[in-house]
Amino acid sequence: MPPTLVDIAKETHTSVSTVSRVLAGGIIANRISKETRERVQIVANRIGYRPNLVARTLRTRRSNTIALLVSDIANPFYSQIASLVEQRLHQHGYSLVLCNSGESATREVEYLQLLNQKAIDGLVLVPITINRDHLLQHIPLKLPLVILDRPIPGIDSTVACDQHQSAKLLCDTLHKSGVRKVAMVTGPLHVMTHQRRAQAFSECFEIVGQHEGPARQETGREAVAKLMPLAPDAIICTNNALAHGLIDALVQIDSPPVIGVFDEVPMMNVISIPIVCAVQDVNALAEGCVAQLLPLLSGEEKVSHPIIIPGHTASNRAFEAWQFAKGTQASN
Repeated sequence: MPPTLVDIAKETHTSVSTVSRVLAGGIIANRISKETRERVQIVANRIGYRPNLVARTLRTRRSNTIALLVSDIANPFYSQIASLVEQRLHQHGYSLVLCNSGESATREVEYLQLLNQKAIDGLVLVPITINRDHLLQHIPLKLPLVILDRPIPGIDSTVACDQHQSAKLLCDTLHKSGVRKVAMVTGPLHVMTHQRRAQAFSECFEIVGQHEGPARQETGREAVAKLMPLAPDAIICTNNALAHGLIDALVQIDSPPVIGVFDEVPMMNVISIPIVCAVQDVNALAEGCVAQLLPLLSGEEKVSHPIIIPGHTASNRAFEAWQFAKGTQASN
């Protein structure tokens, strides 16, 4: 027979309930002394105890599992946040299940309905649907829920970057460098974040051209042939996946324009094209998700207000050199 909680309790001279609480992990385990927890865990590991997770879930009505449903796992921004959220939840005894809606409202609903059957303890959601009432039709009323990245009016348990502030920082940096006419590469404008960023860019600059498509590298590559003949001072992308494709195509072109982008471009200092980014603080976003979720999981308190995190700008050496050259030319 496989080892049981009774076997561990006998060997550690503790009760079955104590062993169960230790092996459950999380907040419940932390109420037991460190010495007892270590003793129980050592014996459990030595005798090869494996919990019956289905039985535990039925008994406790908790699975210690959180679902994270993102809109596009191919986007490095979301994959990085997923990694950070998983690490922080693991520290509190929770496992993470990652789901991808692919920017499809239909698939989002399919996943929400599926997750209802999976006995998850909580949900972190990057929504496609931004209508509160419609969304809550597909989520159990008492399920702990945190909205990530795309705020929904009426849901306070939200963690997001300050889109307006970050876009204005990016625009101000470009404007101070002499940029006036820009072309835009955008993801789907029915998606709130792409829409708000494009709107902010339109308010700051003369838009000489625009290319819209899926928020993927292919869209950025396709945009070059359409936008470069318009001779923009800069091309601005509403996320870094679009910028990756754009940069891939622009490296073949002499004297490419400045690239402005939402979210940082990895290894951009080795790229010869001038790049300036509005950077979202992914660490703060991940911390905020867990900080909002844990009280909801414990039932201790309700979230009173959203967490809105300011962004900052970053640029590569090529952008700094471009700024210097423009300044030198202006003074001659």
